[in-house]
Amino acid sequence: MNKPSRRGPQRTCTACRKILDQSLLVRYVLSPHGEILVDYGRKLPGRGVYTCCDTDCLEKAVRSRQFERVFKGRVSITDAKGLQQSLVEQIQQRVANLLGMARKSGDIVSGSRLVLAELGRVPGLSLVLLSEDLSPTIAAKIRYAAEARGISCYVLFDKERMGQLLGKGERSVVALRCGLLAETISHEILRYKRIAGEA
Repeated sequence: MNKPSRRGPQRTCTACRKILDQSLLVRYVLSPHGEILVDYGRKLPGRGVYTCCDTDCLEKAVRSRQFERVFKGRVSITDAKGLQQSLVEQIQQRVANLLGMARKSGDIVSGSRLVLAELGRVPGLSLVLLSEDLSPTIAAKIRYAAEARGISCYVLFDKERMGQLLGKGERSVVALRCGLLAETISHEILRYKRIAGEA
């Protein structure tokens, strides 16, 4: 997952000095007030500095004052925990946006009954998302059915948030059909869990 694709621009992690595909790194920029901002979507203007997408490199960059070095001392106090939280929130938002795209493209099955029925049919699902407040009994049933098919299950968002993303009422279970969107969402969730310390 951390292997450069060699299809995009390469950047260097300011902490460990590895040269990787830009898409595998996290970009940071300096605000006009000297605050370091996480630019996960790589859309903010200005010079950027990069770290690997893990807490070790982020903490090392702060500890060794790499942001101050790159931005020539114009940086206000940098808090690794604050940057980590901002990164977690931005990855969550990225997953939310991707789920919205999957809904529009018809790549989603939602609701515990429908997902269980789909899991019992021919292969076609790529991953399953369980809400944080799902009943343990239902969660166990779905996990068992998914694991029997070799399908990954992740816990993310609560029922209300999941429903909002799908334009429906509360939803406790969402499954994605195989495809590029499902692969991208799975990749982002793994990143989220690694940064949030849940991996």
